[in-house]
Amino acid sequence: MNRNEECQGTGGKRRNPDEGRQSLPEGLSIREPARDVPVIAQTGVLVVGGGTAGAVAAIAAARSGVETLLVESSGALGGSATNGLVTPMMSVGIEGSPLCSGISDEINLRLSEMGYGGMDKGHASFFDPEMLKFVLEEMAVESGVRLLYYTSFVGAVVQEGAVRGVVVENKAGRGAILARCAIDCTGDGDVCVRAGVSFESGHPDTGRNQPISVRYMMVGIDIGRFVAFLKTLDPNYACSLPFLHTAMVWNKGWALSPLFRKAYEAGELTWEDGLYWQVFGVPGQEDALAFNCPEVFDRVDGTNPEDLTHAQVYAKRSMLRLLGFYRADMPGFEKAYISQVAPMVGVRETRRIHCAYRLSDEDVLLRRKFEDHVARSNYPIDIHGLDLVNRDLDGSVADPEPWYEIPYRCLVVKGVDRLLVAGRCISSSFAAQATLRIQPTVRALGEAAGIAAALCVREGVSPSAIDGAAVRAEMIRRGARF
Repeated sequence: MNRNEECQGTGGKRRNPDEGRQSLPEGLSIREPARDVPVIAQTGVLVVGGGTAGAVAAIAAARSGVETLLVESSGALGGSATNGLVTPMMSVGIEGSPLCSGISDEINLRLSEMGYGGMDKGHASFFDPEMLKFVLEEMAVESGVRLLYYTSFVGAVVQEGAVRGVVVENKAGRGAILARCAIDCTGDGDVCVRAGVSFESGHPDTGRNQPISVRYMMVGIDIGRFVAFLKTLDPNYACSLPFLHTAMVWNKGWALSPLFRKAYEAGELTWEDGLYWQVFGVPGQEDALAFNCPEVFDRVDGTNPEDLTHAQVYAKRSMLRLLGFYRADMPGFEKAYISQVAPMVGVRETRRIHCAYRLSDEDVLLRRKFEDHVARSNYPIDIHGLDLVNRDLDGSVADPEPWYEIPYRCLVVKGVDRLLVAGRCISSSFAAQATLRIQPTVRALGEAAGIAAALCVREGVSPSAIDGAAVRAEMIRRGARF
């Protein structure tokens, strides 16, 4: 079996994904009958997508005293953090880990008070993704957000160059929601694209998106035995339970490497099983671990349902193979089982929407500052499977303060009025997006967008007329730490 075959994780030869699929004549289409779409709601601020950015955006807007409606396709808030099981949050990499979002601090504090977070123990990034659903929903309802779950966005209502609302569909049928200002928090810029806004996607040289992952959780683990085993492999290994972390990537010197290699050589694992493997403890669950894997390196377009389907099918096969490996070879896993598979594929990067300003590689690497900034970060440029090389920049001219800033203008959609965008799909370069996509930063962007949208409604102005410095001042007044 050669390496290419091993990387498929199927034990067989690489297959053409279109093999056996019926080909369709080019240009084949059907015509839907014209129909009147009833208006089912009107609101001041409309947030489309209740994920990491969207939940915070809706809370921020509603706390401004403006009627706010949030549309979400699933039955819970939190997106990647909850439905995607992306835990823990990565740190912004600034001393003291200041969060540019008071709402983010509040979320972490509430989780810790319930026993499902680590903020009170100096580990604010750790949380239980299932309990985060409860906290976000409680905060949204308390703030006056109107929630509309199990409802999918299907189209934008654009008149005279401005978004006037959206078209949605659910079990009750198709309907329109009108709004005075909308925020696209879909993660992929779906509202912006349907409204005709331009965008870019993927690596500038190849157009290829970052790898995607499907995460899962396991319970029934004797964590103490597992940690003791890790210490036999690495006497310097230390963790403060439940804030455990370990990983394994081929040829990176991880203590678990010999165990993985032995299983690979015995045919228990494929080579791809060791390309990226990572695990974290979960506060409030003494016998649970959260896995940041398996990772998918081919077919990685997060806007292509075929690729997303492939990721789920491939990942579940990998999980079962790894489950057998854990039970046989990892002390503490003898009675462990998979308790949850993320229903949402972990997508790192797709579309990046064109806005009034595009955060560039240079902005990040030279740590540039902006008068209208609404977030700060020093998280590294995290491009999975690719070493970053930028030989054209003189690092000696970088700003001495060790962080870069994201201006409000990166959220102001270009070419279409009454529309903001927040989350990992704001206007940025491929490399810049690879650092700003983490949860603390995305939460801050959501809070900024929610406050700005509420200002638009209250003052009757366009998002472009809002002063980013004023948005930041309001964020600070509400508890943000810059």
